Amino acid sequence: MASIPSPENGVWSLGPLPIRAYAIAIIIGILVAMRIGTNRWVAAGGDKDDVGNIAIYAVPAGVIGGRIYHVITDNQIYFGPDGKGLVAAFRIWDGGLGIWGAIALGFVCAMYACKKYWRNVCM
Repeated sequence: MASIPSPENGVWSLGPLPIRAYAIAIIIGILVAMRIGTNRWVAAGGDKDDVGNIAIYAVPAGVIGGRIYHVITDNQIYFGPDGKGLVAAFRIWDGGLGIWGAIALGFVCAMYACKKYWRNVCM
């Protein structure tokens, strides 16, 4: 009663394109965070485009960082005795993201963007 049940199917097909529930949840989370962040930033006197511009750096870096973390922490899947191999480590569409890697690399790249382009935003 106190839990949200998992759907029976986490992948829906839109023709030949698989739509994954996990990816939709991540995209919704990104959009909600950008909306809340923008509202708070504007209320603090910042430009409404700053959060979106920083997200251009942070979001792809977060996906890359999440994949790197997954491959490092679950390396036996790819490089073990029955591993899928190096090429499979790049197949992000097969699943596997580590949240701590996503947070770490996303944060580093967001700070880079702040420092390089919007020095007054984050410093």
